Amino acid sequence: MNKAPANPNETIQAQVEQLTTEAKKLTGVGKEAQALDVYRKAAELMPGAPWLQNRTAELARKLRQPSIAAQYYRRAGAAFIGAGFPKRALGPLRNAWTLLVGALPANPSAFISITLDLAELQRELGFPADGALSITSANEELRAAGCVERAPALSELAHHRDDEPLRASDPSVPPQSRVTHRPEADGLGILARFRLALKS
Repeated sequence: MNKAPANPNETIQAQVEQLTTEAKKLTGVGKEAQALDVYRKAAELMPGAPWLQNRTAELARKLRQPSIAAQYYRRAGAAFIGAGFPKRALGPLRNAWTLLVGALPANPSAFISITLDLAELQRELGFPADGALSITSANEELRAAGCVERAPALSELAHHRDDEPLRASDPSVPPQSRVTHRPEADGLGILARFRLALKS
């Protein structure tokens, strides 16, 4: 009698559980850099798990790897949105923003991108004043760091041309973010775009 084929989701779940167990053991014996590598593997297998993306970000932050931490905080935000908890995405996106502001003047485009994600999410959740303040604060930080780049106002986001990527869902985002551009997503708000990206 043949066994029924394994459910791919159960297989992934088992792999993730095995990897997180290994990562916890490594952390317990002080091998946190190795644990981060293991968490990153697990996070790649399960991009829709906010807790896993967030745990990976926290460890990267502890190890003073701000660009990696910001990447996984951003992914945690996307995963919270995809799971139907958009308000919970604000915390990870703010953490990513804080890390990237601390890295200025390096990589101003990543900082602007996370600012736009945060500001647009704030607007879509009914906090347009917070969104505008996020952009104003970002531009002040860019100016203070000596960067020439500036984040556009929220009102400009709806009018940007397709060849001017502005957000995480646009093609300029590195593939490791797993947030990809889809033509049918044009014109959708950040919540809808993140949900579509997580289904890809």
